[in-house]
Amino acid sequence: MKSTIFSLAILLVLLTSCGKQSADYKALKAQNDSLLNSKLKLQEEVDGYFSAMTQIEENIDKIKSTEHTISIQPVGQELGEDQRTKINEDMQYLSEMLQTNKEELDRIKAKLKKNGFKSKELENTIARLTRSLEDESEKVTTLQTQLAEKDSLIVKLGTTVNDLGKNVETLSADAKEKETKINEQDETIHTAWYVFGTKKELKEQKIITSDGLFSPQRVLQRDFNKNYFVRIDARNTKSIPLYSTRAKILTNHPKSSYTLDKDNGNFILIIVDPAEFWSVSKYLVIEVD
Repeated sequence: MKSTIFSLAILLVLLTSCGKQSADYKALKAQNDSLLNSKLKLQEEVDGYFSAMTQIEENIDKIKSTEHTISIQPVGQELGEDQRTKINEDMQYLSEMLQTNKEELDRIKAKLKKNGFKSKELENTIARLTRSLEDESEKVTTLQTQLAEKDSLIVKLGTTVNDLGKNVETLSADAKEKETKINEQDETIHTAWYVFGTKKELKEQKIITSDGLFSPQRVLQRDFNKNYFVRIDARNTKSIPLYSTRAKILTNHPKSSYTLDKDNGNFILIIVDPAEFWSVSKYLVIEVD
């Protein structure tokens, strides 16, 4: 193209010397002007291609830089809300940047194909940028996969923690229920009842009975009034005031396990060995005046 323009310029000089107003001069000048315009347009177009690809290259550098700033923490470490928001924003930015630059590169390829313009340097640059965009797309896809795997694992861990929490609650409830039952059983085992009263009072409550005048007196043989008894914890009850000057124990209890002492003239039952005292009977009946 340069040689053609140069030849036309020489002809212009020659024709000028012969007469600038000749028809040949005007035709050659018009052709020269057209070629110059074509050259300028072509130069502008090529400059536009390289400018666009330079911008794409800068964008790829920005994409790489953003990829390096994304920090997906190791499995087992929870992402904070701010970290999660930042990662999501960065991933969105990367996806949009990649898509925009792919579309721009495709536009340049289509325009070159349409114009039939051939340039080895331009073709090599386009190929290199295409590979770079593909590489960065793969990296972004890998980052998205890692984030998705972490999310999935966090959900699983959360479910496991919830299940473990429910199991702990269930075990805790079971343990509490068992503890309650054990306490109830323990309380039942160590519960005892006592009553003291006159013979008349004890007969009225059917605690002592007799079939006849000369029949022996029996204790706790029929449907006696259990509500008349005082309920106690046999382990903790060591003494029972009887508020009487006379006291007679009617139920069976080992004599070595208790004593009847007096305080201000009134009897007090002192239980020396609770386990032995209540070993024969959990009911204690004392007749007083």
